[in-house]
Amino acid sequence: RFCSTTGATIRIDDVEKQIEPPKQPELVPNGYVKVAESGEANLSQTRLHHLRWMLQKDKLGQDMILLGRPGNLRRNLIMQFSELTRREIEYILLNRDTTESDLKQRREIQDGTATYYNQSAVRAATEGRILVIEGVEKTERNVLPILNNLLENREMHLEDGRFLIAAKNYDSLLERFNQEQLDKWGLVRVSEDFRVIALGLPVPKYRGSPLDPPLRSRFQARDVSELPYLDILTEAKLLASEKNPELLTKLTSFGFSVLSSASSLPDFPIDNIRYVGMLVNNNPLQAEHSLLTRLYPYPVFLEREGIGLTTSLMESLQIQPEQTPSTQIVSVDPVNEDTLAVNL
Repeated sequence: RFCSTTGATIRIDDVEKQIEPPKQPELVPNGYVKVAESGEANLSQTRLHHLRWMLQKDKLGQDMILLGRPGNLRRNLIMQFSELTRREIEYILLNRDTTESDLKQRREIQDGTATYYNQSAVRAATEGRILVIEGVEKTERNVLPILNNLLENREMHLEDGRFLIAAKNYDSLLERFNQEQLDKWGLVRVSEDFRVIALGLPVPKYRGSPLDPPLRSRFQARDVSELPYLDILTEAKLLASEKNPELLTKLTSFGFSVLSSASSLPDFPIDNIRYVGMLVNNNPLQAEHSLLTRLYPYPVFLEREGIGLTTSLMESLQIQPEQTPSTQIVSVDPVNEDTLAVNL
């Protein structure tokens, strides 16, 4: 598969879409994709598979949910997709403290007057942007109907009395009534380019609540597991400028061993191997164990049994443990009545 961007068109394999210039370019992600002078994007085959699927769903006007392990892979895929398609992004993080006003409008008092400001979901709907929702597994029950109505019907009641309405319904009303009448009724058109991409963790393996069936049915789901071993190792070696490739191979093998189904250890942040490549590029002499504990500080969060399993895995991969210098007292000499000199 390949990806190319020429002029106002993006094509991934056999899927092609026209690109519209963004109204606010500062909201378009930048720097997540390297594009050659020929217009071809430098992306791995695994990423292209995911991006092709996302482009298909975008053309069909469907909302998406990307499921996978904690990490930045799914978020980076959205950023790469938005950069390639020149789409503006709005972001919202859901948690147990999220309320209706966080999704709809925020009210502020200015000069004794209440003023409403649109939140990210409303801005994305009216301006035709991509709304990235993270943490859907933490959504409280009182927020679910709002999200469900926005996803299914493209409708939402706003705090200032206005009402978001789907583009198709708005246009049909506009044929019967004029714009002034619709504004008087407080109707606001939701752009047909509005899309929702949610990020979620598989439950019950991870902490959270399973997605409510009505909400789950509004999304097209995609399992985004970690990148293949060779993709991660190749990217790290490129970032390290091919310095100390043996160290990167050991750490990548360690990470995939921890993530294997046979392992009972907590997840290893395999997406962060690329940062080890950057560190090695700046300082190739860093110790293996020091870099490993930066990514996976196992002595801090594991019990004795887990530390033993981790140590055994390190020994099998020939990762040298940290050498702690030993200190020996050579002599103790009195300096005066109150002071002793210790020679090490």
